[in-house]
Amino acid sequence: MSTKNENETPEQLFERVDRRLRTEGLEAAVNGLIRVCKDEKSPPPAVATAGVALLRANGVLVDKSSGGKKDKDPSEMTGDELQAAIDRLKHAAREAVESVQDAADDRASAFD
Repeated sequence: MSTKNENETPEQLFERVDRRLRTEGLEAAVNGLIRVCKDEKSPPPAVATAGVALLRANGVLVDKSSGGKKDKDPSEMTGDELQAAIDRLKHAAREAVESVQDAADDRASAFD
């Protein structure tokens, strides 16, 4: 894990953190989704949400609002289309995180 260098500029810090997010963060998120899907003790809603997130990430599911068409490549999108895609991804990520947190809370309460 890299740590902050005393001479690191704010831009360098952002680049370093962004790189970690896109590598370690992405891998951790995918591992978490897969773990939820594989764990027989995971609540069905958590498994369903994680499964949908994985299917979408693999391009198997298409967004209903796109009329059944696959998403455009970001390089072909307008600014408004890019923002809408970002908003959809943020929403899906929040739902996935909430499902994982709910599953963790359910497991913790089973031992109370």
